[in-house]
Amino acid sequence: MFPVLFSLRLGGREIALHSYGVLIAAGLAAGIALVHRRARREGLDGGRVLDLAFWMTVAGFVGSRVVYGIVNAGDYARICLRGDDGLRTAGAVLADCTRILRVWEGGLVFYGGVAAAALVAALFARREGWSFGRVGDLFAPGLALGHAFGRIGCFAAGCCFGKESTGHWAFAFPRGSVAFDELSAAGAVPFGAGFTAPLHPTQLYEAVGELAIFAVLMAARGRLGGRRGAVFLLYVALYAPLRFVIEMFRGDTARRFAFELQAPRLAAWLHLPAHEPLFLSVGQLSSLVVLAALARGSGANGIPS
Repeated sequence: MFPVLFSLRLGGREIALHSYGVLIAAGLAAGIALVHRRARREGLDGGRVLDLAFWMTVAGFVGSRVVYGIVNAGDYARICLRGDDGLRTAGAVLADCTRILRVWEGGLVFYGGVAAAALVAALFARREGWSFGRVGDLFAPGLALGHAFGRIGCFAAGCCFGKESTGHWAFAFPRGSVAFDELSAAGAVPFGAGFTAPLHPTQLYEAVGELAIFAVLMAARGRLGGRRGAVFLLYVALYAPLRFVIEMFRGDTARRFAFELQAPRLAAWLHLPAHEPLFLSVGQLSSLVVLAALARGSGANGIPS
């Protein structure tokens, strides 16, 4: 793992270049470059497509953070209203009550970002006179490719980590990683240890899955009969089951559950702790809702134009 590529000391302060940020930026650049090239081939205004990509990126980050805040509203409220830490200064109260704005501390929900970006795309497409299905088809492969880069960045930082594993492919995350810090705070790392227990590399599982989805979308582009929205719907149909399965292996403490259901035999077969729930996380519930909406939409002739 290389969570920090390098650091510079300027004026007594150390400025670090983090792998996570670099890979997120690389994913955005690769995805947008792919979209721009495809748009020009289809005769669309490349400049306007870049404008759309910018606003979709902004909306995606905002939407993913807002949904994360909603899912974890109870935790943020407790931090803001806590009364067991003694007297706090006005500055400390302000800092506690605005903690949701600290995006650099992590906490993004992918589905929230996609929903916000899709809303912006729909409004932009309507103003430009483009088909929303065409825009979805244009951006879907780039989204899959960029997401794969992002998950590799998650692995480098140690966030979005998995549950403990007995498999030989498991990874132990070192001190200083998000996984080590979160598990240490939860009392799951022995005192004095330099690494976590071996964990499922869920970040790499999802990155491989996203790259497979990207390959399928690129191969299917010319085989879907020119039906508007078909590539985007295929992306949704492939990603939602992938995310549902990945959630079974996730072990990061920030996740929330709609309800908890254990499956000891299945957990043993998957090299997962038998006492931890496999179902039904908020991410899994979201995947089921997306698949249900996809089935309903397909029955009504698919995505609107």
